[in-house]
Amino acid sequence: MVYIGIDPGAKGSMCVIGNGKVLFKDFDLKDYSSTLKAFLDTDELMVAIEKVHAMPGQGVSSSFSFGQRLGELEGMLTALQIPYELVAPKDWQKACGIPAKSDKKGIASVIQKLYPTAELYGNKGGLRDGRSDALGLAHFIRLKYGR
Repeated sequence: MVYIGIDPGAKGSMCVIGNGKVLFKDFDLKDYSSTLKAFLDTDELMVAIEKVHAMPGQGVSSSFSFGQRLGELEGMLTALQIPYELVAPKDWQKACGIPAKSDKKGIASVIQKLYPTAELYGNKGGLRDGRSDALGLAHFIRLKYGR
């Protein structure tokens, strides 16, 4: 089975867990589409997208862009007939054992322990945006539907 997690943020990422490997695609809808199409012949494929919403203090323009990206992803998955579900951050984080109110570094620390070889950091040691969340979502969907 192949499990895919998608963080739809502006600097989001897609993570694919399958065949004992972890693969990342940083945000690019065209690249996401070709990656998803590559798995269409897979008998069992499940996708989790982080359930996002506007946050207080977030600008109108950025809220609109965020919602638009989510809609584009849902439309792409629907058109490709790929099953998916929207998962609230608190749900996937709890399933991964991430303490409540953890920041990005805390989340990455827990995810790195679950997947020690995952490339969550860049060449200069900085955390790569969206990768921890995408891998956490893929792990959640793997726990939920895996054998």
